[in-house]
Amino acid sequence: MSLRITALIYMACFAALSMGLYLVKYSVQNIQRDVDSARTALAQEKESLHLLKAEWAYLNRPDRLQRLASKHLDLVPLNSKHINDVQVLPAAVVRPTDGPSLDGMFQPANQTVEER
Repeated sequence: MSLRITALIYMACFAALSMGLYLVKYSVQNIQRDVDSARTALAQEKESLHLLKAEWAYLNRPDRLQRLASKHLDLVPLNSKHINDVQVLPAAVVRPTDGPSLDGMFQPANQTVEER
């Protein structure tokens, strides 16, 4: 009788291990399928990024930009007559506001609350 019980226990263990191995095998295959699809997507994104970088380099060639700037912009070379001091700029016009005063709501970036 004890031999039959031992054989049943071994068969039950074998069946449980077989079922577990079956589940693990197919879950690993699903994970491998997901990894393969992620690798394929990553390769496609790298190819797309490489293509975009090449296109960006092509569009930002200095000779092309110079040609477009001369065609669409009215730029003239800067000479010493164009450079002047800040004091020659007119003073800023202060316009009164109709809304509430914002005095005291803002502080300079280099000043802390304690210094005010």
